[in-house]
Amino acid sequence: MTNLHDQLFLWINLSAQTPPVWLALVRLCSTALPPSLLLGVLLTVALGRPGVRCTAVHMLAAMALAWLLAHSIAGVWPMPRPFALGLGQLWLEHKNTPGFPSSHASVAWAFAAAGWWRLSAGPARWRPVRWVFPALALLISWSRVALGVHFPFDVLAGAAVGVLAAALGRPLVRRLLAHLGRGFADPARLKP
Repeated sequence: MTNLHDQLFLWINLSAQTPPVWLALVRLCSTALPPSLLLGVLLTVALGRPGVRCTAVHMLAAMALAWLLAHSIAGVWPMPRPFALGLGQLWLEHKNTPGFPSSHASVAWAFAAAGWWRLSAGPARWRPVRWVFPALALLISWSRVALGVHFPFDVLAGAAVGVLAAALGRPLVRRLLAHLGRGFADPARLKP
């Protein structure tokens, strides 16, 4: 398994022949996209319409729970990052902290799962938009491996943590929205 895992990492990891423009775009996906998503969710909680605010609250709760779970797992089960083992090319300066699971992937997939579930339960005209959420999460996850910060298994585990956090956050969000009341959509719409 380790050899296959390492080979997959080396296949995804960007090489020295990567064009500088492409490298800059991948770095943006890894460094600018995650905080942009968080800012968008926070702005939606503050300024969005009631139904959209409900979705954003679920996203925010799922993202926070995913971050907490990812950091807790990394503290209990510290796994090295590829560059700590001398594998591949590191394209983004990073501390040598435990890399399993990827917190970026965890938070991105929590965002994606919460958005997917809400739009799946909403009006049919919005359902095609739900594909944007996993596409963004996939882009963030891939960029972490491409830049040499994580192994593929780190981001896969992060995706699982994120989806789990979104699922665990649903009943908590339902209760929170019931307390927030006015300005938020009916919490019953959070049903699967």
